[in-house]
Amino acid sequence: MKETAHEMAVAARNSSRRLQALKYEERREILLAVADALEKNKKLIRLENDADIDDASEVGYEKSLISRLTLKPEKISSLVKSVHMLADMEEPIGHILKRIELVDDLVLEKILCPLGVLLVIFESQPDALVQCVCFIFIATIISMFVN
Repeated sequence: MKETAHEMAVAARNSSRRLQALKYEERREILLAVADALEKNKKLIRLENDADIDDASEVGYEKSLISRLTLKPEKISSLVKSVHMLADMEEPIGHILKRIELVDDLVLEKILCPLGVLLVIFESQPDALVQCVCFIFIATIISMFVN
């Protein structure tokens, strides 16, 4: 059965709350596992991508679109490196960007906090999925993806 947009949004909100409850180190470990999985499955990812490219060529997709769909080995390596960079960032949540004492005992702070749910729309760039998911994960934002 196909989910409605409302059901997807409710599920995303619930997932967002579970993700926000994770400690930074837990989120970091998951990102490192994503990087490891990309690295370990590089050959399989390339095989599946090659099959997608062949299918796209057979149905007559434009060369520019096929070029965007193509995942070259260096692109996968770049994704792995990017995921590691995100995992090595310091915890962004709770970081104080600005602090102003308005009067005695009244302080105004601008603090980084999770957004909740974000809708991401992208087209024909398989590396965009990994980049979006990892960034969103580190910032504890749950997303609904439309492709």
